[in-house]
Amino acid sequence: MTTRDTMYSEDISDSHKHVVSVLQDGVTKLPPELDEAGNVEYKVGTLVLAGQYIQPSGHTPRNPAPVEHESVLRNLLAEGDGHALYIVGVHDNGDVVGISDEEFEHTIDTLENMAQQLDNARIVSIKKRVLHDSERVVAEVRLAQKALLPQTELRVAVLGDYGAGKSTVLGCLTHGEADDGRGKARLNLMRHQHELESGHTSSITLSTVGFDGDGRVQNYTNNRSAEHIFQRSQHVVTFIDTCGHAKHLKTTARALTGYSPHVFCVVIPADAVEVSTTTREYIQIAAALGMPLMVAVSKMDIADKAGFAALMHELLGTLDAVLPERSKCIVVNVDEHQSLADDMMRMSVVPIFTTSAVRTLGFGDLTAVLGKSL
Repeated sequence: MTTRDTMYSEDISDSHKHVVSVLQDGVTKLPPELDEAGNVEYKVGTLVLAGQYIQPSGHTPRNPAPVEHESVLRNLLAEGDGHALYIVGVHDNGDVVGISDEEFEHTIDTLENMAQQLDNARIVSIKKRVLHDSERVVAEVRLAQKALLPQTELRVAVLGDYGAGKSTVLGCLTHGEADDGRGKARLNLMRHQHELESGHTSSITLSTVGFDGDGRVQNYTNNRSAEHIFQRSQHVVTFIDTCGHAKHLKTTARALTGYSPHVFCVVIPADAVEVSTTTREYIQIAAALGMPLMVAVSKMDIADKAGFAALMHELLGTLDAVLPERSKCIVVNVDEHQSLADDMMRMSVVPIFTTSAVRTLGFGDLTAVLGKSL
């Protein structure tokens, strides 16, 4: 298990000290803003959520192109060791001109939304002053990063035979999208043209699901990138999607040795007539390495009742033969996800999840157990 220690303070301070404050009466000039340095940002206008640049009335807009809101704030917080200061109503050259009340409200709304996008920052103070002989205002807005608990990561090696549906299962888990029955969900994970054409993975692919401090799922449905998921998550699950075809066995072996997974997840299609030799070998490898093991049964939407019953009987028999010391549990709408996750990581139980990417069934329990596995 890996741990990423993230230490932030909520003390109201900043790394760039001003001899003169915009809040002092009679101040009409500040030192020019430092370019690409420090944690202080001057703002005469600000970006609203729609990407429109708001300039104070009576001023000509300069470079009104939108920018990435969170990136600016993230850089300021990084420069200030978790603290940022926006001085509102001041040009980059230090001229104190002020903005209207409406523009000030736009500014605060945007800064709040920027902090929410980062998910680990907040506004800690807002102090403003009305300029003499004017209704225009200037302000100092301070933001700080919240204190976070250490971030944990769980690496899951996803294994299975050729055509088992590994990439499709991961596509549903990480992107929250139902499959169309023709492999739509797996397209999000495939990297090469020949993989898109054949529908089969020949390389190692990493994908991510995270969980914030309140246990809410962070995936590509509500995040733009893996980096964003990591930033908003307290617990991160990294899936290592391996190759199913025997000719790519060396690639799969590199994934298992190079990425040091904590858990094996073996995927078996519900319409299979038997437990394949490859699947048996993966179960035996998990036993030989002393790895926690979980099984995801895919394609439940096309399973034949009698055939599925025979497959499960054979699967349970295989698990009993290879891992007799571990209990086997078919997971259906359970409530005790924490205890099940603990038992799996202690290698006292092998949970079996039945899933359908087309109907998005079974992924709730699977995601919840992964979110509790440490």
